[in-house]
Amino acid sequence: MKRLICVVLVTLFLASGLAFAEQKGNICVATQEKSSEAAVSDKAGLAPYFIIFDEKGNLVESIDNPFKGKNEAGKLMLGFLVEKGVTAIIGRDYCGDIIGILKDKGITAYNVEGSAIEAAAKVAEGQVPAALKENALVANHKAVVASHAAGKDGTIVVAANGATETSTVSAQAGGAAFFLIFDNKGKLIETLASPVKDAASPGTAVVHFLVGKGATVVVAEGFGPKIVGDLASKSIRAVSFKGSVDESIKNVLQSKNDHQK
Repeated sequence: MKRLICVVLVTLFLASGLAFAEQKGNICVATQEKSSEAAVSDKAGLAPYFIIFDEKGNLVESIDNPFKGKNEAGKLMLGFLVEKGVTAIIGRDYCGDIIGILKDKGITAYNVEGSAIEAAAKVAEGQVPAALKENALVANHKAVVASHAAGKDGTIVVAANGATETSTVSAQAGGAAFFLIFDNKGKLIETLASPVKDAASPGTAVVHFLVGKGATVVVAEGFGPKIVGDLASKSIRAVSFKGSVDESIKNVLQSKNDHQK
């Protein structure tokens, strides 16, 4: 009996160790701003900045992404990440077969929301599972790409704190004061005060509103997992962006062009 108990305890100990394996190698977080407090970017390869932490979650360096705006940026950054000793990368969306390609280079991809430093700490402590090849954001991205390929480009809707293109992007779509609507070339076609701000279920109301406006892309600073799934079901891509409305439009159009190359 004692031997059996011993075997069980050892097995549980090993299983626990595997579930929360210690991070080995540097952690790279894709962000929209050059700060450890910046939010994790939705696209790792196209993010403006990389914030690199050591295996304990301590900040090592903040650098400009040398591959932003380039065709197949995700694949181009592989050698760079290996050179930097990176074995874990954090973003919020991974397209195509990039997760498998990263894995072949000994780099694990993670989907983590929040600030870069918080995300790095979670990965360093083994608190999050590796990213799946398919998730809500990836499925959403594929649906939008398919729509574009079929010539069904719709509008781009930006949730904003003000009524002009120099206004800042709203923290959340449901709580936005205004919506600025652009055509698929980035031309402003309509500005209106949010009709759903005070709705009982703002997330659901926003989705219906966007469908009514023919949106294929919606921009806000952040999105909850439920609304991302709801948007994906309507073939609307959720783009997280912190900054001005006009900068967000440039980001969306650049991302679209990169995926069409």
